[in-house]
Amino acid sequence: MKKMILMAMIPAFLGCASQEMIRVRQMGIQNVDIKNVRDGEYMGSFSYGGFEYRVKTIVKGHSIEDIIILQNRDTKHSKRAEGVITDIIRLQTPNVDAISGATTTSKALMKAVENSLRK
Repeated sequence: MKKMILMAMIPAFLGCASQEMIRVRQMGIQNVDIKNVRDGEYMGSFSYGGFEYRVKTIVKGHSIEDIIILQNRDTKHSKRAEGVITDIIRLQTPNVDAISGATTTSKALMKAVENSLRK
């Protein structure tokens, strides 16, 4: 009986997980006018799939100087998604193209950076 209940719950859970994944993949990432951000270190996070992605964004001279990933999943897709950090620094905005094959984690990291700069 317990197995039947568990088996019945799996599709519902997977449906929720996939709906959340779709929401994250489609969410907008806003540009932040870095000229309005004072020099400093800013913490930001974004939660998805029961996990919190955390970053520290360092701003100097109204420029994103560095972004340190404080918490990311330990999977090949998550490690691949870290490539967005280079693009964010180069383009000076969290609104960059996601890494192909790691879209969801890319968006989570971009949103964490955006959130850090909006504080």
